Amino acid sequence: MKLKRGRDEIIFVTKNKWKFEEVREMLRGSGIRLVQRGMELDEIQDKDVEKVAARKAQDAYFILNKPVLAEDTGLYIKAMNGYPGSLIRHFFYSIGPQGIIDFLKGNDREATAATALAYCDSEGLHSFTGEVSGTVSRQIKGTSRFDWDCIFVPEGHEETYGEMKVSHKNNISQRRKALDGFVTWFCSREKR
Repeated sequence: MKLKRGRDEIIFVTKNKWKFEEVREMLRGSGIRLVQRGMELDEIQDKDVEKVAARKAQDAYFILNKPVLAEDTGLYIKAMNGYPGSLIRHFFYSIGPQGIIDFLKGNDREATAATALAYCDSEGLHSFTGEVSGTVSRQIKGTSRFDWDCIFVPEGHEETYGEMKVSHKNNISQRRKALDGFVTWFCSREKR
């Protein structure tokens, strides 16, 4: 697909090189070209990934005045009434993966991984979400470029994200689902 001139580049606002590489790989063949831009943005403290991503995209667009894509991912744990959600990074760094596992001993281990993508340009803000149901494992398994990949087992699988080949994880993840929604919307609007 050939994109319209002037709309062929989207700034992906993230300092995380692994996230940028993963998203860029998932977009391969879509005709969408991302460039990474790490920015110091005030991140709102909310467990809702969609609110956090939307605010980042709006703030980045206000500063750059160019099409931007922002992302936020969270882990919603049933036994914790849906926390920590988007606040997982702070939670993870406070108690670590073993702390999360220990907290859930004897409790329901159900969890939902969620990603929100927010795209902002002169025409406004558009959000796309993806979710994967699963469980928190009983032990740390695998390695991880993303904090809690080593403890999240997606439904229908026996391996954590951290044990999976990157290509397999990329095909089933919540980030993939959110990106699929974004690509469908973005490419259909480019045909106008």
